[in-house]
Amino acid sequence: MEAKLKEYRALRRRKELIENAKNKIEQSKNKFVDFITPNFFKEMEKAKEDEVLLIENEEPTASEYPLHQLEGSTDLASETSEVEETLAPGSQESWRYFIIKWTIYTIIWLTLYAFFLKIQFGAVFFVFSVLIGIYLNTRTGPKRKGEVSAYSVFNKDCASIDGTLKAEQLMKEMMYGSAVR
Repeated sequence: MEAKLKEYRALRRRKELIENAKNKIEQSKNKFVDFITPNFFKEMEKAKEDEVLLIENEEPTASEYPLHQLEGSTDLASETSEVEETLAPGSQESWRYFIIKWTIYTIIWLTLYAFFLKIQFGAVFFVFSVLIGIYLNTRTGPKRKGEVSAYSVFNKDCASIDGTLKAEQLMKEMMYGSAVR
């Protein structure tokens, strides 16, 4: 029993040490980013947070909704758009982090490019960089739930996305004018 208790305490201590180390690294990263980034990004983020707080604090009134929505048993808080569901809070990078990250990537790439120019493989490095960039900018993972494809044949019931020019729509517009939907 003592051995199990000792093992449990050691495991719990190890987890606490790891958690403390993660917190210290996160704090160090935030201090570094705050030191590097200009103040106008901080002001932009603060203004954005204030705007979000104002929007969240506003309560909708009954006059803003049609009667048929109020009579039904639908909960207004549970109605969310597909965009809100796909973007989880905190999943977007902050502007500061984005700028720091791409600045570091650019510096590393330029350093490597200068090195490869020195050993006369600059063109090869550039071509491979372009090919890697093309690959990384294409989505290779599965699509999100509820996301529609730009190609209607892959969508449920072959539904097309908004703004798609269909043959039927083109024919109607040519025969009856552009005002017909």
